[in-house]
Amino acid sequence: MLDEIKSVLKEHPGLTGRDIGRKIDKKKSEVNSFLSKSSDGLYQEDWKWYIKPSDEIVFHIRCASWLTCEEFENNYSLIGDLVNAKESKVIVVFPKGFRVLIIAGARIIALINQLEYKGKHVVLNFENCKKSMGYLNRLGFFDHIHERVEIIPSRPKISRAKQYKGNSKNIVEIGNIDLNDFNEELPEELTAAFTHHAGEEYYMAAFTVFSELIGNVEDHSETPIHGFAALQFYHGRKKHIQTVISDHGLGLSNTLKSNLKQHYPELAASLNMKSIDSDMELIEKALTEGKLSRFGHNPEKIARGLGLKRSQDYALKYNAEITIRQDSFLIKLIFQKGKLVDSIKRKNLELLAGTHVCFDFILD
Repeated sequence: MLDEIKSVLKEHPGLTGRDIGRKIDKKKSEVNSFLSKSSDGLYQEDWKWYIKPSDEIVFHIRCASWLTCEEFENNYSLIGDLVNAKESKVIVVFPKGFRVLIIAGARIIALINQLEYKGKHVVLNFENCKKSMGYLNRLGFFDHIHERVEIIPSRPKISRAKQYKGNSKNIVEIGNIDLNDFNEELPEELTAAFTHHAGEEYYMAAFTVFSELIGNVEDHSETPIHGFAALQFYHGRKKHIQTVISDHGLGLSNTLKSNLKQHYPELAASLNMKSIDSDMELIEKALTEGKLSRFGHNPEKIARGLGLKRSQDYALKYNAEITIRQDSFLIKLIFQKGKLVDSIKRKNLELLAGTHVCFDFILD
């Protein structure tokens, strides 16, 4: 409840317990009782509550079991935009028994590195879940967190991801996408793990998806912060393979918009180029229709477009979900039995620069 209260007071300082209760749909007595025991970072004056001035902000990650994409976004929305926050120090506190799906883990890595790039002192506190650090280390999480980020209790001295790289068919350790030293083996590593579970008949489909999406980072990212990719196989009621490809660059829609008037004048004229809706429409068109590129659609030139349409075509062979998160919005397309059955769009998310793509392939 404390994060909810702080989020409200950040927008509306000087509220009474009754006023806070109305904002978060709680009874006055419940709010006052909670604040009498847990008011860290707050102070009261004339029965009104305020946030204490501070040069640091504490971001508590909370989740029921595994941290999902949705729970990450809900956590981030409660704390507010950290990238542009006035505080110079950001402390991220992970909960007891912390477990994370790689789609959410990728967003944490991206956010932390962007905060560091902005010059903030970032601290990751794992005191509540020291055992969780073992899995994260095996995945390569700490290898891709900037060296200046402080890790509590301490950063692992040995990278288990590097030590045991390639030993498991259930994961592909987080792989670096460095625009100055491109890892040509990464698409093959992802494909090998994928086909181990899905079957060799899907080799070409998987390799095409991974090559195209990683190639997009190489072609369109234009950022000093490295991108990355990873894969995890999950057991459970629905066995599925989750693959993420993240970069910190311009964003897919922004690369398209840069030359849209030149190459697609009719489409550009039909859009409000300053609206988030136009960003989402462009990405959805690239996913479902293809024939969109910042370089124009000319097969004789080296530009291959965004590659998303080919990736989407292959997704039709599966029960699959494709999620693209950019800046302050996301688009999620759900495929079942070869058909697009749902399209989910979310706006007004907190800032996360770049483009973060996740493919979930459901294995029946």
